[in-house]
Amino acid sequence: MKKLIISGMLAGLTWALLLTPCLAADGKGLFIEKCGSCHKTNGEAATFAATKYASMQWDRFFERNKHQRKKDITALVTASELNDIKEYLVSHAADSDQPEAVGLR
Repeated sequence: MKKLIISGMLAGLTWALLLTPCLAADGKGLFIEKCGSCHKTNGEAATFAATKYASMQWDRFFERNKHQRKKDITALVTASELNDIKEYLVSHAADSDQPEAVGLR
């Protein structure tokens, strides 16, 4: 009986560990997929990283809907996806505690 309980606990822990990176990377994956589909140079995704701006700048960009001035992306990105992208950019901005310099490539 103890072996069964321990096996169940280990299986649950394994699933939790496997799913955590997927959940954490959701904003990054959306950023690469959705933003990278347009931000291209010579047919390839341009170098564009969360560290391009500080967190306050990313917040202001999304609050003022700055993307709207160049291209309406409402048909490409849902409000939920946009929020996930914003969270990713802010949490990995230049002034964050976990800046991410890896851009779209």
